[in-house]
Amino acid sequence: MVENGTSQSGQVGASGPGADPAQAPNPLDAMRIAYESGARLPAPQVTRPLAECVGQVLAQDVYVVRDVPHYDSSAMDGFAVRGPGPWIVGENAWPVATGSLVPSEATSVVRQEWVQVDAGVGGASEAGGGAGAERISLAPGMPQRDLEPGRNIRRAGREALAGDLVARAGEVLTPAQVAFAAVAGHDALPVRARPRVGLLLTGTEVVASGLPQPGFVRDAFGPQLPAYVRMLGAEVVASVRIGDGEAETVAALDQLVGQCDVVVSTGGTGHSRVDEVRRAALRRVEGGDGYVLFPELNMRPGHPTFLMEHSGVVHVGLPGNPLAAMVALRLVLTHVIRGALGRSVEQPGTVILAHDFDPGQGRSGAGSAWRVMPAKPVETSAGEGRQQSTQPRDTSGTGANTNRWELCDKRGSNMLRGLAQARGLVVIPPEGAGAGDALVCLPLPV
Repeated sequence: MVENGTSQSGQVGASGPGADPAQAPNPLDAMRIAYESGARLPAPQVTRPLAECVGQVLAQDVYVVRDVPHYDSSAMDGFAVRGPGPWIVGENAWPVATGSLVPSEATSVVRQEWVQVDAGVGGASEAGGGAGAERISLAPGMPQRDLEPGRNIRRAGREALAGDLVARAGEVLTPAQVAFAAVAGHDALPVRARPRVGLLLTGTEVVASGLPQPGFVRDAFGPQLPAYVRMLGAEVVASVRIGDGEAETVAALDQLVGQCDVVVSTGGTGHSRVDEVRRAALRRVEGGDGYVLFPELNMRPGHPTFLMEHSGVVHVGLPGNPLAAMVALRLVLTHVIRGALGRSVEQPGTVILAHDFDPGQGRSGAGSAWRVMPAKPVETSAGEGRQQSTQPRDTSGTGANTNRWELCDKRGSNMLRGLAQARGLVVIPPEGAGAGDALVCLPLPV
């Protein structure tokens, strides 16, 4: 419950257009608040077969069950031999293939192409040695190194010993980690259950397909938002599309909160008479059923974004303008899901701004908000040196950063063209930034 403007969770709980500036966090603080909110959600774990574990978040540390490899094996096709030779097959030499068991009495493995078969010692060949067994030796001119003790033998435990760590809780499992878990003795792994997300897409003026008539706009969220949610590690369990009415908004929230961990709504986050999503969520909070974590953000675009906990869910309220919503999605929803999955807090990289940016453009008082803007690496020609990296560089303690990035054009809150060309979002403080300044940069999915 919100009391005296502060929630029991310690976050500011008042809302509204006259809220104190402290109640509208900057972008980096919003990421932290969102992460902590997600971390408060229930975190069930499930056991999945290895084939379903790639991309899942590990719920517990996992260890090697037995030594890898668990027996002495050959690294070559050839003969496991004892001593310097020549050898009698079956007596002090044994045919082996790559990965096969090496007899305990063997001292090394000689590769097949370095061995010659000598005249038989007697008649028919017998595997047991003695008369009639095949005799082999190192071919003339071949190197002696395969006779070194242990040569071409992969000793048990050489890769890992029982009890060694496979992967830590909170890691997103890669194909290589899952493969290593298999050879380390696992058939299944404990992973975090994917957070359940419900989508509430609003707007009487929004059309889902075709070319909209004047007064209507094409839906920008339906085609990509479910995929974005899945990419974050969550799953969309319900999606509801409504207009802007009060009754349908309340009914849609009632439907979603009963089956989701996180509700993501688009539109209706302002303070006008048609912004029913904000009002419906606030009524639940004011009824003692949650907290306002932040009512809005001190950033542009995305200022009307809210984050609330109510009805047992985390509710991320995204603005209706597409760029504003996508920026808020990257900052807020991404970190709610990271927290819910028990992943580590994201550590953004930094880039160097290639040009000056004046947020006020000479207008008095226009530079009071943080800016989170689509940006991309500066393109260089062949004569201008190496191509700039397309990912922001983590430069903490590593010296100068030479990644020069520029802001994309067409970056109004209702525009997507600039974002479609971007490779990251740069975070610019209210006072603006100059050419050569280092800025926090959040990479975008590519």
